[in-house]
Amino acid sequence: MQWDKVKNVLIVILLVVNLFLVGNFGAKIWQNYQRSEELEADLRTLTQEYGRQLDENFRLPKDKVLPILSIDRSRTDEEAVAQAMLGEEVERTEQEDGTVRFQSDSGKVEWRADGTVQAECMTGVDTPEDDSAALRLARRLLSDWGLQAEDESLHADGLTVTLTGTVAGQPVHNRQLMLQFEEDGSVVLTGLWSFGTPYTTVRGSGVSCNAADALLEFAARAQEVGRIDAMTAGYRMEMDSNRRVQLTPTWKISTDSGEYLVDCAKKTIVDQEN
Repeated sequence: MQWDKVKNVLIVILLVVNLFLVGNFGAKIWQNYQRSEELEADLRTLTQEYGRQLDENFRLPKDKVLPILSIDRSRTDEEAVAQAMLGEEVERTEQEDGTVRFQSDSGKVEWRADGTVQAECMTGVDTPEDDSAALRLARRLLSDWGLQAEDESLHADGLTVTLTGTVAGQPVHNRQLMLQFEEDGSVVLTGLWSFGTPYTTVRGSGVSCNAADALLEFAARAQEVGRIDAMTAGYRMEMDSNRRVQLTPTWKISTDSGEYLVDCAKKTIVDQEN
């Protein structure tokens, strides 16, 4: 009997402790939610003072820390894509700036050192008639050429299909390929692309991507923007001072006048051409 009473007391104590912990955890979640709502309300007020408006569906993303990553250029993969597009018998020429050109009777492919590609070749099939047909053909061609992406996404706008995907689980906002199907049965490929697995060469805790800070800096500088719809943290591809391709932590901010890139560290709007 004594032991049964002790067990009952211990069970009651454990229940009380668990209820306290659950209640404390719930209170913290509620406090965080309230702080988030208050911050978003303050941001709406501040952006209005700059002449901008946050869309009613806008939600401030969570802050995150992203490392700066590097990607090695893969001439082997570039050549493999060119041969898949143009055939095995291609003429290869390289310029001093690192641009490599491939050419055959089927078309031409040009890869630049920063990952930019421009190509044109014959597909050997009829021009797609609509979006759905363009998507199917683009998916087949990209697979045949070895141009596939992690978390791949294809979007068709008429006879233009855009391929995007993530790198290391994160979006790279300016890394995409566009296929334009022409009336003569050819296809034009343009965009910015990379191969292989990125790696970090910089020691440290990474770059802090603070959503509120980036949003306010953008609202203060983007004079042509009236409404801000959404923002997403990720990367952008660019060449560093040593002419190496790197992935730089960057916000993408979608607005009523287009999409903008904002450097996470500098909080500055990035030239879209870069």
